[in-house]
Amino acid sequence: MTWRPPEPDPYVDLADDAALRAAVSARQEERRRREIAAELATWTGTLRDLAEREIPVVVRVAGAATHRGVLAAVGVDHVAVRLHVRTIALVALEMVRTVRPEPGHVAPVATGDRERSQDRTLIEALALAVERRQRISVGFRDVDELVVGQLIGLGEDVLTLRAEGADRGTIYAPMYAVREVLLET
Repeated sequence: MTWRPPEPDPYVDLADDAALRAAVSARQEERRRREIAAELATWTGTLRDLAEREIPVVVRVAGAATHRGVLAAVGVDHVAVRLHVRTIALVALEMVRTVRPEPGHVAPVATGDRERSQDRTLIEALALAVERRQRISVGFRDVDELVVGQLIGLGEDVLTLRAEGADRGTIYAPMYAVREVLLET
């Protein structure tokens, strides 16, 4: 007596075909959703996605400044980048030129379509630095070096800084001139 393979079970074949069709359909649906999400992507939504994923990024700022860290928040007119344990850079959104994941980290297609994560403006974020009489570094548009000092006042659209070093003295600056602010936490 020789061994013969069992006859194929039509119910098993039917179940295998159904499972295969379901898997193919699920992959197609997932691809369709990714394509739609990419088409609806916004700048602030993409930044917010990167912040939520806590992906290390490189933020290129107008004027050749570069910040490496993790996006901590996306405000109305700025992003907060945690540079390391004790320093945060607040960068005016209109001064951000590019954001990219650090080399070696997965770089998904832009898919965020949500609004900012905080309804706070840059001036509101700086209010805490005034209360604490905190030492800060401020980068102004079209000025290469940072101005270091103590933020002593904020108005509706103006900041007052008591500068140290070569710029020693009181400096008044319109908020629209602020490119970035480095805060030690």
